[in-house]
Amino acid sequence: MTMTNLAELLSESHSDYLVYDLGRRVQAIDTDTFNAICAQQRPYPYPLQDQAWFAVVFWPKLRAEQPEPFLWFLKMPLDERGLLDHAAQQEFMAHVIALLGQQITGALTSEQEQQLQQSAYLFTPSEAKRAAIHAQLTAGWNRPPSRYFNAALEELQSPTESGWQHLGLQGIHDVAARLKQHPESTQAIAAHFENYPDALQNALAEALEHTQPPQELADKLLTLVNAQQQQLRLNVLRALAGFANTPQLQTLLAQRMAVATADELVIIVARLWPALCGNAELMEAYLVRVAELNNAALFGGIVRDLLRLPETRIFTLGLVQRNDLPVALYQAWQQFIGANS
Repeated sequence: MTMTNLAELLSESHSDYLVYDLGRRVQAIDTDTFNAICAQQRPYPYPLQDQAWFAVVFWPKLRAEQPEPFLWFLKMPLDERGLLDHAAQQEFMAHVIALLGQQITGALTSEQEQQLQQSAYLFTPSEAKRAAIHAQLTAGWNRPPSRYFNAALEELQSPTESGWQHLGLQGIHDVAARLKQHPESTQAIAAHFENYPDALQNALAEALEHTQPPQELADKLLTLVNAQQQQLRLNVLRALAGFANTPQLQTLLAQRMAVATADELVIIVARLWPALCGNAELMEAYLVRVAELNNAALFGGIVRDLLRLPETRIFTLGLVQRNDLPVALYQAWQQFIGANS
């Protein structure tokens, strides 16, 4: 059999595998969806900067013990339709097969590892993204968390004046991925979130954005969407990324939209875009607010992002092509299409 795409390489190598998006949120892409993406039967669901950023976690089939996985962090271009570039897949596969043959789960020599890392399609994710995927994998496989877990758990439950300075980032992500097994931690984080030191609150929000926090924590965070402090609002929005498609958050975003700042608007498109899908009133209020800021670069960047995301593209086009657009949005859209014509 001739292998034509990345999913076929994984299948033919007798590997089990998981795939996670790494561009926006660290979230799983199910196998059927990934197979369709690789076969160019559907667009990549979470494009960022015209690229697909994803992790492939794979291990040999039929292992009795828990797998010690191999990880590829891949960045591949998308074509104008949002489909995963076929030539890029072919080039990466040829590089892998030349080094390893079709048995891609064999142990690599240091020289092979070095040669593999020279591929233009491999990248190094941020420390936070690496921590998030590690936390999700160990939690999903019921493996122990990292050695930083207990210290993070203790500090988040009972904050001290300077204890946060000694926490490992991996520990915070391990806690975020396991909150449903630690209701006392959920309650403590809900009680303390708005008063955590800035650095700890920022790191926790970045960890929570890759999860769906327990409802008890989400309920508390929802009450802070309109908080007075800008950084608290931004962290709350990030932490609520897993609740973007809920009516409660969409209602609060609609109430907030008339005074939303540029930073909040960027977080919405980067992390909370599902809130805009199918909610015509919220999408209109969102784009009107972006236009009102009178920043052509901001408007252009956000609109391009909305047009690239398969979930929001149709709703965005349906809105901007109306003949009764609010004046600010009409003018910003005309400026955008003029600059891009």
